[in-house]
Amino acid sequence: MDLLTQLDNDIDLLLKIMSSSIAYVSRKASHTQLPGSDVPIALLGRTEAVPPPVMSESINELVQDLVQKANEVKQIILHLPDDNLSLLPPEQEQDLKSLQDQMLEANREYKEAIAEAGE
Repeated sequence: MDLLTQLDNDIDLLLKIMSSSIAYVSRKASHTQLPGSDVPIALLGRTEAVPPPVMSESINELVQDLVQKANEVKQIILHLPDDNLSLLPPEQEQDLKSLQDQMLEANREYKEAIAEAGE
């Protein structure tokens, strides 16, 4: 598997871990109203509150998982080639420069279209 595909997969997994962590904490937390607050608690769905020590352990484990996956993503990024195109074969370097020019042109056209739509 190439580095970009691996990076894409790992970022996707990192986002899944993050969203699952938020869902878990929301579902398992004991929701209480803040002292002096008039804002009512609105819960969506069913909650299964766990004791604070269990919640604290769970959050620590979730944080470790997030940090581990973030470090894996960081390592992949460190192994990606830098923007020094002189290390690439000449035809690949030319292809990348051409793609960059096309991207810049597409961005310019997009900004023009946004400006026209705003008028």
